[in-house]
Amino acid sequence: MSILGSLFSAALYACLFQNLIFSGGYGADEAIRMAAKPKQLFPLTIFIVYFSTLGSLICVLLEQSAAVRALNIFWHALLFVGVLVALYLLTLFVVLLFFRAKPRTVRRLGVAAFNTLVLAVPFINYRAAFGVFEAIGAGIGAGLAFVIAVLLINFGLRALDKNEQIPKSFKGTPAVFIYVSILALAFTGLTGTGLGV
Repeated sequence: MSILGSLFSAALYACLFQNLIFSGGYGADEAIRMAAKPKQLFPLTIFIVYFSTLGSLICVLLEQSAAVRALNIFWHALLFVGVLVALYLLTLFVVLLFFRAKPRTVRRLGVAAFNTLVLAVPFINYRAAFGVFEAIGAGIGAGLAFVIAVLLINFGLRALDKNEQIPKSFKGTPAVFIYVSILALAFTGLTGTGLGV
């Protein structure tokens, strides 16, 4: 398969068929929070794509070492978290030193680096034995999945807000959770795995 084909198929897999937010619940709380404030979506998505792509790429490159491949899942988890921490600190240093970032940008940087969506991507690459280009595609796809989730939740929030037939006890948070659960069921159906125990 060509390089571009590998990258595209991994991005499509992560974005639609294995939408980490709806089928795994990773980053769902941040997606719901962003859906209420979609103006902040673009900068946060850029940071999420950056951290998920670069973090998963570094982890896949480290996986080429026989010593890293021999590690058990616990040490892999520590390695993946360590890579994200190092990447965050390096990025924070660059952003503060060279770009004189505002506190709001620094806060978004932390939210993007340390959410379960970004932490899940290296594990998916590890389990799927992805190569370099698939890892890049999975990172980009995770960011696109975040955008799709936020836009779908935002659409649902607006529709639920206008619906007068919803009982008062289900207005607000309960209705949002039910809506997100239905979306999660739909995306789980795309994976073809079902909800079996």
